[in-house]
Amino acid sequence: MKKKKKNLPLIITIVLFGVYMALYYMAETGYYEYQEYNKMIVTEEAMKRFENDVSAGKDISLEEYVTSNYKDYSNKVSNLGLKTGESLENFITEGLGGFFKVVSKLVTDN
Repeated sequence: MKKKKKNLPLIITIVLFGVYMALYYMAETGYYEYQEYNKMIVTEEAMKRFENDVSAGKDISLEEYVTSNYKDYSNKVSNLGLKTGESLENFITEGLGGFFKVVSKLVTDN
């Protein structure tokens, strides 16, 4: 019995097309806009609470009305990439600076 060969480029193309269609469907149905609309409603509700608290003369703290959506996506791999990039940047900056110092000394008569 012969073993069927799997066509890897075809499988990759089908998966990428499926991802594209899912993203296209989400864009067309307004999924992203709906999420942003929900954030706007929360903001409007916080504004109404703030206005009511101001008119009632309550003590007001900013943290009660503002929600933070910050998500920290850093991990060991991203931190390693960041440190590597910074080290490479410093190496190139210092290397080019030294190179141009040598070239400038060769060109000038000082």
